[in-house]
Amino acid sequence: MNLIQQQANDFISTNSDYPWEHKKFIQDVRSELYEYRKDSYKLEFLNHLVNKAKTDYDEHLKICTASKIEECPTNQFFENALFFLQEEIEDIEDSLDPAEFSRYEKEQLSKAITEILAELKKIQVGQQITYDDISDQLIELKDFYFLNKKNWTQLFLGKMTEMIASGVVSESISKELVELIKTNYPTLFGQ
Repeated sequence: MNLIQQQANDFISTNSDYPWEHKKFIQDVRSELYEYRKDSYKLEFLNHLVNKAKTDYDEHLKICTASKIEECPTNQFFENALFFLQEEIEDIEDSLDPAEFSRYEKEQLSKAITEILAELKKIQVGQQITYDDISDQLIELKDFYFLNKKNWTQLFLGKMTEMIASGVVSESISKELVELIKTNYPTLFGQ
């Protein structure tokens, strides 16, 4: 979990005692967004709120006895809050700097990382510890999409270099990893 996600969690715990008033919640979210200068930070914050709200809403629906959304204030709160949070996300994405990751680019990069992990799993033969280390490092990188593309790429390359230099990743595995990326994902670092 990165710093912005932790701040979103803190915001949620501070504001979790709402009497299910979505307007006040959205007003407080908008006030909180003014604390961030970069749009990518705002998006990270909002996306974490949306994920948490969706999870909480799903949990509520498991126990909700209302036959219609309108009959339950909790359902109304989540429906309205999610709608307005999505509106905020779309508004910020429209003004996003091209040096920052768009939602589409994040999805594509996450997909590429998942595919790389799948390919690495095939070549791991007897090297479970190595695979687990690489897997953990690559999955952790998904928490840093709020960085701009250049900084994120440098972080990725630094993690890979560190694992190669420390011997976590053997020379043969590192060559296979580099070849795998070059062959299958040539645009991964084509900023």
